[in-house]
Amino acid sequence: MSNEATIDSEAQKVPILVNGEEVSDGLIQQELQMLRERYAQEMSRQEMDEKQAKIESDARENAVERVLLMQKARTEIDSVRSAEIEARFMALKEQHGGEEEFNKRFELSDEDIVKIKTDIEDGIRLERYFDEVCEAAVRPGEADSRAYYEANPAEFIIPELVHAAHIMQHPSPDVPLETVYATLLNVRERLKKGEDFDALAKEYSHCEDGGHDLGFFARGQMVPAFEKVAFKTKVGDFSDVFQTEFGYHILMVREHKPESVRPYEEVRYDIQSMIYDERKNEVIGAIADELRASADIRNLEIVEG
Repeated sequence: MSNEATIDSEAQKVPILVNGEEVSDGLIQQELQMLRERYAQEMSRQEMDEKQAKIESDARENAVERVLLMQKARTEIDSVRSAEIEARFMALKEQHGGEEEFNKRFELSDEDIVKIKTDIEDGIRLERYFDEVCEAAVRPGEADSRAYYEANPAEFIIPELVHAAHIMQHPSPDVPLETVYATLLNVRERLKKGEDFDALAKEYSHCEDGGHDLGFFARGQMVPAFEKVAFKTKVGDFSDVFQTEFGYHILMVREHKPESVRPYEEVRYDIQSMIYDERKNEVIGAIADELRASADIRNLEIVEG
């Protein structure tokens, strides 16, 4: 292991203290996971790798803000009923297969259980605090959602889609590619004579569990060689035998949908919900900024050496 790697590893162990309260590694990892899931929808794997340090830094910042907000919620929200905490703890067990499976999987001590219930109580307080402060957020109306729809047309485009099925075989040490190719040429001749595509796929395709029907897909979802054939084949037609990195294919297009735009009436409530969530986040963000300005935060940045 290099010296730099050792420094990075040690740096992750440096605690972050917020008004004397340590930010747990579990909370940082939770924030990191949420950021990764969000960024995965917006950028490629390579872009995420390049921004890994920034994502990790943002996760630590978010964890700090969550602790600040939690501390504020403890002072603003009265104690939570024990019955509500127990109900949520039981729900947590059910999510992991029931009490017996939960206990077997985690083998928690009494101290661990107390910590979990404390976290549940804090979570309930934070939810209630957010509900209170977010009453200041103005709910968006028809004009707001309509204006957003018209200003962001690219967000509502439904890309060109193809619904395709294929018969696929891949070479192996026991079945050379010449044999595979010849088999699919014969299958194609039978298709030309009118035999049923699905029946032949069931007999000849190497796709498991009837996976020869691929459903609808847009450009960029399949390997380029497959996509090129799929989007140029006419509905009802089947392709010549062609090769991709997975093997040899015969493809049939069942349906082809051109690019379209989702109508406003279909997305209006989604837009209003999105705008309202943004406004609530702005309210919470402003409170977090105020709390941060007066907070005692130590070791927030990675310490080297």
